[in-house]
Amino acid sequence: MNKRVLIVGHYIVEANMGGVRLRRIARLLPRHGWDAVTLTHPRERGIDPEMSGLRLEEVAAPDLARIYTRLRSLGRHKPASEAAGRKEPTSKVIGLTSKINRWLMIPDKQMPWYLPALARGRVVLRREKFDAIFCSLDPRTCLLLGARLSRETGVPCIFEYRDLWTGNPYYHITQPTALHRRIHESLERKALRQARCVSAVCRGIADYLGQKYGSVLQAPIELNYNFFDPEEYPPREPAPAGPRAFTVSYTGAMYGERSPHQFFEGLRAFIDQAGLKPAQFRFRWAGAVAGIDNLDEILERTRIRPYMDFLGQIPHREALRLLMESDAALLIQAPNDAIHIPGKLFEMMGARVPVLALAHPCEVTDIIQRCRAGIVCPHTAESVAAALAEFRRLSSQGKRWEFNEAEVEKFSADASVARLANLFERAIA
Repeated sequence: MNKRVLIVGHYIVEANMGGVRLRRIARLLPRHGWDAVTLTHPRERGIDPEMSGLRLEEVAAPDLARIYTRLRSLGRHKPASEAAGRKEPTSKVIGLTSKINRWLMIPDKQMPWYLPALARGRVVLRREKFDAIFCSLDPRTCLLLGARLSRETGVPCIFEYRDLWTGNPYYHITQPTALHRRIHESLERKALRQARCVSAVCRGIADYLGQKYGSVLQAPIELNYNFFDPEEYPPREPAPAGPRAFTVSYTGAMYGERSPHQFFEGLRAFIDQAGLKPAQFRFRWAGAVAGIDNLDEILERTRIRPYMDFLGQIPHREALRLLMESDAALLIQAPNDAIHIPGKLFEMMGARVPVLALAHPCEVTDIIQRCRAGIVCPHTAESVAAALAEFRRLSSQGKRWEFNEAEVEKFSADASVARLANLFERAIA
């Protein structure tokens, strides 16, 4: 008979990579001896197929992100390009609502969900027997909630860090003053005292937590990377007859220092050097854009719009299909961020599409090199142009990129969730 875990996962019903990860974990845990119930907020339309078989306890609360979106949309007209059927990448401005969140919403903008979710969690834990509580950050509210439920009930809790709470390279976005940082640190330390075990999705997060909070941790930090699920990918289509466009894709968020400027400069140089027409090359871009300075200016200067298909935010399965139809996939690591690993790296490896990674040496580049997953280049136009030329050469010769399959398989869903289930067992032993 399987053991049972209550997952505190606000974002499990979201379309972002955090939601994708939590849905995979909840779906696959029963294979490894654990049944899951997830405490979350009400789902919206669009990702229901990925919810099949999941048991959710949906708790309604004022959702500031949705309220802000509705307020911003009042009286707004669609751009002419969108009305005509063509989407254009427009960088969302970090404005008033972001300032409200960073100054007033502690620990984050999901704070209004805390009390309703706490009440539902108490009911669920009284009604049914659970062996563990699993709390996944982001949002930070999940850790506070899980720690409180564990303290009240005695059910052991396990924390997962998909992102940093304090110590984040973008800390100024959510912790704008020294007073804010002290408050956040105090809340994080109190929550961590309650955690039986803690896991992190990358070594940078694990190292930070071990150094800063080692005195309160009950066990060493464990590494449980993001992963891909082979069962989610559509069947690979046979290559169409005749000439086809060389295609590079980008799937995921583009924001702040994760900027496409050097890629677009290199893309322009590659197009000019190869003498390509729009029918011969496509850059397909899917995802949200926020806080990218001078985006319109760089698009105008590099004149790449005729070669680009901007798709906006698309469903997860469509993003996987897009990767599988590509000759290469772009990954951008912010120059000043040596900690985080973009979750899309693992999706790219699962699709067996080679990665063009703009990154300084860090854990991201270590994984790419270990898995032979693509080409790593510095943030320069020349290196981007050279990498694109190499990918195009291989594509024109009909050759597939040779991955290190043994290393790639270590990031498959079943292997990763098995390691997580093993952590649960040790946490409750």
